[in-house]
Amino acid sequence: MEIKQTFSEKLKNELCSNLYSNQAQKAILYSFLSNSLSISLTSKGEIWELRSQFFFIIKFMSDLFIELYDVKKSVMFTGINKINNHRIYMLRVTGNFQQIITDLGLSKKPIDLIKKPVQMKGFLVGAFLSGGSISSSTDRRYHLEIRSNNVAYLLFVQTILNKFNISITLSQRRNHYFLYIKKSYDISDFLKLIGANNSMLEFEDTKISRDLFTQMNRLNNLDISNIKKTTSAGNKQIEKIKQIMNTEVYKKQNKKFKLFCQLRLENRDASLSELSKLFLEKYNIKINRTSINHYVIKLMNF
Repeated sequence: MEIKQTFSEKLKNELCSNLYSNQAQKAILYSFLSNSLSISLTSKGEIWELRSQFFFIIKFMSDLFIELYDVKKSVMFTGINKINNHRIYMLRVTGNFQQIITDLGLSKKPIDLIKKPVQMKGFLVGAFLSGGSISSSTDRRYHLEIRSNNVAYLLFVQTILNKFNISITLSQRRNHYFLYIKKSYDISDFLKLIGANNSMLEFEDTKISRDLFTQMNRLNNLDISNIKKTTSAGNKQIEKIKQIMNTEVYKKQNKKFKLFCQLRLENRDASLSELSKLFLEKYNIKINRTSINHYVIKLMNF
């Protein structure tokens, strides 16, 4: 049985499938390592470890290491996460770590290293791949977040997004910190910024369809409400007409008023504008909506 990808998974898969310049690749790797790197010491020396629930992310990071540096790597399946039942894959890397640290600038603060737009966008890609998630494109509540145990890391992500006029909020959930976006247009701008164009189009299409459905539903409800009001008003007027038709008061009324009463009896659900048209069509009498309303008030005051 084929398991359907979540929107978050499709988005990350798209990011891992994109082509990046050398500067962007290094920024992605710098960001991912800053947020997700674990270091183990073994009898054979130091080993770097990266974990993800998605194999394609582990493969993407492995390809970046191989393309940029002379390293040895191994990929392994480590087990099932007890919290969400997701598989966990691990990338283990050995090599000249000092060269990697120096070349990537891992010992430097991101604010001193990530300065160009291409580097900033790469840093955001690494941040989302390492700790990001987004609600389903069909979800009525928009929510995109990036998680990290490093507050300074998240604050730098926030600084980058503010430069691109994207509003993102820092918050805390238990012992973990995260950034989140709730506004749909900010989420769209974020997806476009990190190069997830297909995901952005899917998000926008779904949003437009949902908004259109909501608007149509609201208009339908409004139409139904107006019909109910018109019908209720027509019923009250008919009831009043039946009460007065055989009285001397009714017989003393002018011709137009009596024609109005006759039209109302024959057209229970007609609006005032529709009654005005019926006067012209049936009796060749021009009478506007205001005059019809005057007859209604007169009728109900009897």
